[in-house]
Amino acid sequence: MTTILPNSVPPTDNSHHGGPSIQAIRQKIRMQHLKSAMTLAGRVKLMPDGSKAIERFSQSQRLEHQVLLVSFSVLALTGLLQRYSQDSTIAFVIELFGNIDALRVIHHLAAVILIAQSIYHVLIILNVWFVNREYGHMWPSLKDLTDLFGMVRFNLRLSQKRPEFDRYSVEEKLEYWALLWGTPLMILTGIMMWFPIQTTALLPGSAIPVARALHGWEAVLATLAILTWHIYHTVIKEQNKSIFTGLMSEEDMKHEHPIEYRRIMAAYDFIKRQAVDDDKQPQLRPQANNDTVRLEEITEKVV
Repeated sequence: MTTILPNSVPPTDNSHHGGPSIQAIRQKIRMQHLKSAMTLAGRVKLMPDGSKAIERFSQSQRLEHQVLLVSFSVLALTGLLQRYSQDSTIAFVIELFGNIDALRVIHHLAAVILIAQSIYHVLIILNVWFVNREYGHMWPSLKDLTDLFGMVRFNLRLSQKRPEFDRYSVEEKLEYWALLWGTPLMILTGIMMWFPIQTTALLPGSAIPVARALHGWEAVLATLAILTWHIYHTVIKEQNKSIFTGLMSEEDMKHEHPIEYRRIMAAYDFIKRQAVDDDKQPQLRPQANNDTVRLEEITEKVV
């Protein structure tokens, strides 16, 4: 087993300019790149059979997805049952929950969980933007547009080459942004229907039927999108279980996310070459210019 420890940043030289020296600044930047490379390299996991797997999602990310999965499923089921409660078959199913009022209570509890999870996710986004000062992997780019047309051509067999994706594919980004604009709409219209008296004290009475229509049709659209797009494409077609296990095989990473895979393996190889045994007090010293350039190339994307 080897341990990799970053070199300590040398003391700053404040004697001439009242601030850190150029050398200290450069060393600090090198160490930031080094830490990013170590984070990337740490995502390579050695399996018991000797193969490698790549960590796609952390435990907190997987937990967040499970909470979203459960809350969305309960909301979709209880909400659609209420929407079509006039049907005799649906009415029989509602009786299994007790009655329509019990169904509403379950729906509202799931809504509270979804709201809490959404607030948590917004805090994560704000942390990425303002603390890490990064856009995040889900931020749209011009490449996404070219990848979208590339995937259409590939699926229609007009092209033999599949677009190369980074952390997320264009399909995953489309799903994410659909969720990002759909969830606030569902929360807002749901709260309006949940508290109609307070809503009509601020808005005209016609706001309630408008909210009900928007809420209902968005629920149908979101449920169909999850069933026909997300579950089929991810779970059935690609058999991608990384959101549950956290890991993706090396072969699947090469195929699904080749750009990210190459960056992770470049960091892994870079760190591995500099690793030494624990009893030798390992130090990493990326001081040569070629090492610095290499680190910048490896860590050009957020980790």
